[in-house]
Amino acid sequence: MDLMIKPSAPCCNVSKSKHRKQRKLKKKRERRETMGLLKTDMVEIGEGQKRIREGQREIRQKFEEIESECRRLKEETMNIASQSDYNQIRINLMLGILKARQDNDFARADHLTRLLREEMKKQEQGGKAGLVG
Repeated sequence: MDLMIKPSAPCCNVSKSKHRKQRKLKKKRERRETMGLLKTDMVEIGEGQKRIREGQREIRQKFEEIESECRRLKEETMNIASQSDYNQIRINLMLGILKARQDNDFARADHLTRLLREEMKKQEQGGKAGLVG
């Protein structure tokens, strides 16, 4: 008969060592999974930040366009106001001329006519219409 030597029961130290290794492997696996999740999250966050920066750039560009349009409208409003002032001066001069002619004050009518011509020349030259007293 062959005598077989049966292996002895595993020592407590071997079992504990095996459990430690398994725990270490499990922790490593968990860390790898966590790192993978973190990397995925970081990629998503990076993409989100890119979208935010793009949105901010678009908003900044729209804001600049609005500011430019606002400046243009202010200039246009000032031009309209200036033109309105010029028209009012011309109307006042014309009414003065008509009234002077009605009153047979031809010297005054002549004077106002010259002022009206001067105002019209100023306007044609592109200068601002001056106020006439």
